[in-house]
Amino acid sequence: MKNFLYIVFILGISIHVNGQNQVNGIVDYHFVINNPDGSTFANPFKMYFDQNTTYYTKVGTVREVSDKSKKVSVGLNDNVVTKNIMKSNLPQPFYYTNTKNQELISRQKIVRAMYLVEDILEPISWKLQQKHKKIANYNCQKAIAKYRGREYTVWFTTEIPVSHGPWKLRGLPGLILEVTEETGKYGFVANAVNLNPDKELLQKKIKKPDTKGITTMENYIEAIKNKYKNTMAMARASLPRGARLATDCDICPDPKNYSLERFD
Repeated sequence: MKNFLYIVFILGISIHVNGQNQVNGIVDYHFVINNPDGSTFANPFKMYFDQNTTYYTKVGTVREVSDKSKKVSVGLNDNVVTKNIMKSNLPQPFYYTNTKNQELISRQKIVRAMYLVEDILEPISWKLQQKHKKIANYNCQKAIAKYRGREYTVWFTTEIPVSHGPWKLRGLPGLILEVTEETGKYGFVANAVNLNPDKELLQKKIKKPDTKGITTMENYIEAIKNKYKNTMAMARASLPRGARLATDCDICPDPKNYSLERFD
């Protein structure tokens, strides 16, 4: 991919540690998608967390970055230039993790449907690297791992001693602040950290979600595998009569690189 993330962190930071040395907080992330046609989309998310629990949810609309350099600057005081806003009437996706109870529950959009899934909190085999850098005022270390069909490079800080990160990424001895994926298509960028959150709000947000209507992991995996095919079928159905979709071109999406998770 020609696109890459140029990350500017301007973090609004305050630290709160309660009597039991538990770290609580709220992190703003951008989930960034770089497409083969050169377009870049930024998705705003928030992660609410205590020592054992996270609730990571989308909090706004997808924004298409129109900066010609295709560099995404997502610092707290920086602007992300947008060409349009894509809205949906579907509920916002979320990812709830409780490491103490070994729970991972998510609600995700696949094509036009939402899937509420009780996932598997499987371990991620991180390989720590002897490379360090500063992100804002935090000393961070590099780590690499494969997870759900992709390889991720992350930067985490033990100065925030929780094993959390964006989306389903976790399991390091510190908070993950930056993520890049091997193909360059996906990335996660923290742009604000608040370690002194409103306690009442935090407890409300990290409460275990209602699992009414939950589906099986098998159904979810099948939907992921069929995502590209079903999306293309929808696109063909919307074309004018006689028109065709190009299926062999330089900017066509790669079916193997169409979903964040890739299952065999």
